[in-house]
Amino acid sequence: MSDWKGIYPILYAFWDDQGRLDRAAMARQVEYCIEAGAHGIAVLGLVTEVHKMDVNERLHLAEMVGEMIGGRVPYAVTVGEPSTAGQVAFARAAARAGADWVILQPPAIKGTSQADLIRFFGHVADAVDIEVAVQNNPVNLDVSLSTTGLVELNRQHPNITLLKGEGFSVDIARVIRDSEGAYRVFGGHGGIEFISLLRSGGVGLIPAPDFVKAQVRLFNAWQNGDVAEAERIHGQILPAIVFMSRSVPAMLCYGKRLFASQAGIEEVRDRAPALRPTEFGLSEIDRFATAIALAGGERPVEGA
Repeated sequence: MSDWKGIYPILYAFWDDQGRLDRAAMARQVEYCIEAGAHGIAVLGLVTEVHKMDVNERLHLAEMVGEMIGGRVPYAVTVGEPSTAGQVAFARAAARAGADWVILQPPAIKGTSQADLIRFFGHVADAVDIEVAVQNNPVNLDVSLSTTGLVELNRQHPNITLLKGEGFSVDIARVIRDSEGAYRVFGGHGGIEFISLLRSGGVGLIPAPDFVKAQVRLFNAWQNGDVAEAERIHGQILPAIVFMSRSVPAMLCYGKRLFASQAGIEEVRDRAPALRPTEFGLSEIDRFATAIALAGGERPVEGA
């Protein structure tokens, strides 16, 4: 098992004036994250607007970002196809595009039993040659595994050793304990509980890129044993994380604009259906930008 850890921002999808993926904006996003010290990069999560793309667009994005990264940092690709055959094919394509590991999402079919979900993930994991994580998000996804189910999944398929765990940190701590450390756990939800996750034994975070500089500083401080500094940084950015994490549409509306202002991406175009920003919402983004810049070790950004 490889030693994947740290901050893996999961990229936004930026669109051009024709409604297609904006290659220049995506390239700027990749460079900004690498320059910020990101330990890896991930794509095709909820903030990448996978629910608004067809399979060809998702594959194009995975290939494009893999080319842009060029092996400079580890690369993780989320796989959310609705069938086992689809997930196997997409995971293999992601590997060809440069992915070091894949994150399997459960099929969005309410009522899927835990036993069926274990079989689904296991079938895909057995058919690919790169490392495998599963995404367990009981808040935003219709299907998830219990702590017992996650432990059983690893017992039956020991090559599933990574977890994007987006539940309560108390439950994640139980998974780490009961699996005897078999899972290397990355948190999500923007990092609301990131300090608790690290205390529980988690190894990193897969957030939107809005706070990448600050969260890299936080993680590095934690790794160096400076818990007080890590907690200070977390406290500075937590109000903004809470604001962004109210819903996925809110994150796509305001979080993407906040990130674009940091990265020098001049225009944010929405792919419908999308929440439109309000004057008040944008004023809050401007206010948060100051704290985020300070937490990231730089001067505040104006005009977010």
